[in-house]
Amino acid sequence: MYMSFLPKNSIRVGLAVVGVLGAIFAPWWVPVVCMLALSIRYRAWEVLFIGLISDLLWLAPAADHQFPILTLLGVVLVWIFEPLRVRFLVRR
Repeated sequence: MYMSFLPKNSIRVGLAVVGVLGAIFAPWWVPVVCMLALSIRYRAWEVLFIGLISDLLWLAPAADHQFPILTLLGVVLVWIFEPLRVRFLVRR
């Protein structure tokens, strides 16, 4: 179903902005939901950027582990959903 009254990229930009602001001001699951939604629908480099911002903000020097979980999750999401998106969502 295509919503003709919305520009094609306004949802993508909106999700990216919510993801970046969610990385700064919201709980950890808000950027994860935005990353998931972006990676399912679009070939989005924003997913990696949101994951990187989240990791840089939340991996403080006082933390016990210094592992970039959300950045790696972004790489995995973009990599896993690429064949599914091409197969089912690309219009022919």
